[in-house]
Amino acid sequence: MGELEKRILGDPRRGMDRIQDLLPADFCTQAGQFVLTWPRGRVLLVTGFYVDGQGETDGPPGTRLLFDALSRLGFAPLVVTDPFCAAYFTAAGLPFVTFGPEAGEGELLSLLEREQPVGLIAVERCGRAADGRYINSRGESIGAHMAPLDGLFLRFDGPTVGIGDGGNEIGMGNVAAGVAERLGLVPCAVKTDRLIIATVSNWGALGLCAALGQLPSEAELLAAYALCPQVGLLDGITCEPTLSEDGFPVAYVQRLRNDLERLT
Repeated sequence: MGELEKRILGDPRRGMDRIQDLLPADFCTQAGQFVLTWPRGRVLLVTGFYVDGQGETDGPPGTRLLFDALSRLGFAPLVVTDPFCAAYFTAAGLPFVTFGPEAGEGELLSLLEREQPVGLIAVERCGRAADGRYINSRGESIGAHMAPLDGLFLRFDGPTVGIGDGGNEIGMGNVAAGVAERLGLVPCAVKTDRLIIATVSNWGALGLCAALGQLPSEAELLAAYALCPQVGLLDGITCEPTLSEDGFPVAYVQRLRNDLERLT
């Protein structure tokens, strides 16, 4: 496994290390090289995960960092998310569009037709299982609360990347059998051209920034995270509005950023 990949999979508590052999050893580096081949234009960044009536802290900060990285490379990113994440992206000053659970296929197709994206990237975005349900890490159905944004990936005929950490995110369809057999979870069935797995999806987004040669400064990293409790996003494990992600204090991702800086 590559050094970059080792860092973003650095903590085994989430189980992603049990399926990493199903991907290329340098899966994150390859994803970065893949994105760099895209023509410069609109990139849709799809994120947002429902937790106890709010959005989750995993997803939006990584999306913000990836937005900045892509912008510096000449792309024109646009965030696509749910209303429960709107406060974060409003506070971050990023362009975004939201869809609710009632969004139909026609609305999603209209977005693709209007924006003409050169690529799609999902950061911690739940995708449908083989039976059509949206399942969280506790095995609960959350489809009544989330827009069917994975439909963008099912309808888009261009390049796609998925970033996930639990098996139920867009892109995990690439390793669905491994998620079911090795993790005992209901996997997302939606595939992407490239898949990045990480202990926390935000870490995967940070790894992709590094693979693109656009690692954020520590100040930029902390600014992206500081907004989370301010707008009420919840840690997906504790369900508390704390400066943490999946139970990991922000100090973990600070150390990761510093490790990645030493690698690049």
